[in-house]
Amino acid sequence: MVTKTTSNKQTPLVTGLFPDRDSAERAYQDLSTRGYGHDDVNLVMSDETRKRYFSGDESVKTDLHTKAAEGAGIGAGIGGTLGAIAAAIAAVGTSIALPGLGLVIAGPLAAALVGAGAGGAAGGLLGALIGWGIPEETVKHYEQGIKNGGILMGVKPKTDADREHFTTHWNDAQPTGVSTAAATGTARTATATGAESGTIPVVEEHLEVGKRAVETGHVQVKSHVVETPVNESVTLREEHAAIERRPVDRPASEADLANFKEETIEVRETAEQAVVNKTARVVEEVVVGKTATSTTQEISDTVRKTVVDVERDGKAGATGTAGMTDFRDDFKTRYASTAGAKYEDYAPAYQYGSTLAGDQRYANRSWDDIETSARSDWQTRYPGSDWERFKAAVRHGWEKVSGRR
Repeated sequence: MVTKTTSNKQTPLVTGLFPDRDSAERAYQDLSTRGYGHDDVNLVMSDETRKRYFSGDESVKTDLHTKAAEGAGIGAGIGGTLGAIAAAIAAVGTSIALPGLGLVIAGPLAAALVGAGAGGAAGGLLGALIGWGIPEETVKHYEQGIKNGGILMGVKPKTDADREHFTTHWNDAQPTGVSTAAATGTARTATATGAESGTIPVVEEHLEVGKRAVETGHVQVKSHVVETPVNESVTLREEHAAIERRPVDRPASEADLANFKEETIEVRETAEQAVVNKTARVVEEVVVGKTATSTTQEISDTVRKTVVDVERDGKAGATGTAGMTDFRDDFKTRYASTAGAKYEDYAPAYQYGSTLAGDQRYANRSWDDIETSARSDWQTRYPGSDWERFKAAVRHGWEKVSGRR
């Protein structure tokens, strides 16, 4: 499938050559999904392709098939007859048949041909598509693809986003069961005739280093109770009554006679028992918390930037093809023996030196006078680049273009 973006004096036209019905159906459905109606879409195919894919009664009808053109009358109006293509693909919106060319054309392109009359139709597909701003070389490629059974579809995008979407999705389509002849070509990029200006976006990457918190582990502190057997010794005292009988043989005295009566003596017996009591004391504290430490990590990466090299041919002081050849020869002499050295690494230095030759700030000055300023500018343009490594290449480019070499 070939996808192309072309432009006329109005809105650019995106065209795609689809090798079979399935891929064309998907592209047409994509258009419908993004809000494009029947009058927005151009279709071109051979009558043979129309008969193969879109004639007869089929069990499956799709928008691409069933939105048949109101084209029978229009075809007759330009001196031709639709005949067998009355049930054509469908053409969306207005459609015409060019029997002499074996083509079916539908959409705004067909309406334009109808407005031009029979003469406009007789101009054929070549003139019609060139009128839409498609280069003749590409039209011839499309003609061959249509002869091989392809279906050409074109639309004017309403927005830049739509243009980008159609160009990308049509170009990435991968149809199945398509012969090489039907899927001729690859994506093409058109260069507008007479275009003398353009814009090259200069893109530069910057390294942004941030940080985020990640969990590296966790610590749990738990407490539990254990029982430990303890043995202690204690001395216990007991008191018991002691009864002693002593035989005595003596005359009773007055005192004895005085105590000659009933008498009771009571003695209490005592004993000590062990008493156990427990007291609790705090003997240690476990404090749970976090401590923070900081480390410095060196981040190494690469960033890219767009370097625009300007080559001027045919003017004094321009590098041109001869200048580029000289740069390569100098690289081979000066750096090729250095391990890992590539010309692509040194080419910006040669080119930068050539631009210094055209800078009025350095006109009529020696290298010793401009080196400090050139080095500062170089390091601004190429941060982190080793000036000492590329200095000789810069100087060579400056001397070559300024005529000092």
